[in-house]
Amino acid sequence: MKPAPKRIEIPQFPNGKRIAVTTSFDDGVVEDRRVVEAFNQWGLKATFNLNSAKLGRTGERKPIVPGEWAHIDASEVAELYAGHEVAIHTATHPWLQRLDAAQIATEVLEDRKALEDLVGYPVRGMAYPFGTYNAQVLAVLRALGIVYCRAVENRDPCFPPSEPLVWAPTAHQFSAQPAPVPQRWEAYYNNKNSSGVFYVWGHAYEFNRPGHDWPELETVYQPLSGKPDVWYCTNIELFDYEAARQRIVLAANRRSAFNPSAMAVSLNVDGRLLDVPGGKTIKLDAEA
Repeated sequence: MKPAPKRIEIPQFPNGKRIAVTTSFDDGVVEDRRVVEAFNQWGLKATFNLNSAKLGRTGERKPIVPGEWAHIDASEVAELYAGHEVAIHTATHPWLQRLDAAQIATEVLEDRKALEDLVGYPVRGMAYPFGTYNAQVLAVLRALGIVYCRAVENRDPCFPPSEPLVWAPTAHQFSAQPAPVPQRWEAYYNNKNSSGVFYVWGHAYEFNRPGHDWPELETVYQPLSGKPDVWYCTNIELFDYEAARQRIVLAANRRSAFNPSAMAVSLNVDGRLLDVPGGKTIKLDAEA
């Protein structure tokens, strides 16, 4: 019999990637088009949190006008955000902590159903309007089965959160504390001991307002791209992978592993990366 592996690790990210980069943008505004175009070019992914009741319903795709506010049309949602994630931001963007439980549930469920009608897949993530919440809001979201909800407080490390319904990202895109995002990223990535999630959030319209401009999109986000040891993912992909890796079953004799989840999960077997396909058991042969 071949010897069993000496050590089996379950890396935090697929293929043993050292860092995961995820981003999100709120409100579903026409400036999202420029963000998506740039991200698709750079290989970045984003989660877009939309207010379905504020989307256009005329089929007209309003232009981007400097200094003006406009939402995208519902007819462009599926195509525009393909390859990214669409998530809940409530139907009308209210202060949720000022509503009763029934109104909170309506805001969330109506947004979710409307967005699912547009994109054709279950919508399970969310970001808080105005970044505000209270205990009642959390209780309602938990009862509705929302997987995560992004807040606006910043935290490092930011994942996995102790409370997924109060998920604090790494930084707002224009945050200067403790340093601007490009400098924080450079220091984080270049430290080979760094391993975790780097999560930047914002609003696409911020690049189209006084004090900021579109070249900052490249300044903030392009440095995050193109790294071979980084996993570029959406918010929900991050949570789904974490759930899958937590379910991996390693045999006590270290000779096999079972993956009860639908997605493949990577293992580090004595320094060798192996993928355990969804729903499969594989043998862990130390001499292979």
